[in-house]
Amino acid sequence: MAMIKVKNIMKTRVITVASGVNISDAAKIMTNNRVGSLIIMKNKRPTGILTDDDIVGVVARGRNPKYVKIRDLPLRKKFITASPDERITDVTKKMIKNGIKRIPVVRNGKLMGIVSDKEILLISPELLEILSEKLKARVESVAKPDRTISGICEECGEYSDSLTNVGGSWLCEDCTD
Repeated sequence: MAMIKVKNIMKTRVITVASGVNISDAAKIMTNNRVGSLIIMKNKRPTGILTDDDIVGVVARGRNPKYVKIRDLPLRKKFITASPDERITDVTKKMIKNGIKRIPVVRNGKLMGIVSDKEILLISPELLEILSEKLKARVESVAKPDRTISGICEECGEYSDSLTNVGGSWLCEDCTD
């Protein structure tokens, strides 16, 4: 397990897109190919990643996905990639540190494949458990206890725009009383 390399588990079929494509079309490409992300390409080189979360963000902000292009989105500070020869344990740590579920595999600027938490699960359920715990901890550290977030109440299961973290659970106003 410790010596498994990225090239042994990465998916080599990666769906790519140009930054001039609108979000609506990008969503259709993702749906048609049954993938949760697209690698953004410029001059045959990978420059970023568009995920289903990015698309949800556009819609949540009330913007029309037909008129928002990928290049209009705020890009993540740095584009995190893995090398085909990196060990999966190291890549898993990189994913945890950066709070990401997918990582493009690049060698000499050329896109070789992609690794997601799903591939990691197939080789090591223990690693995925660690990954999801760490991601959850990361979300909770970002959402400070005094801050509210939108989501599903963990008590009643209803959607709320003002969930508060009470003892590690996200609760709506009704359930915090």
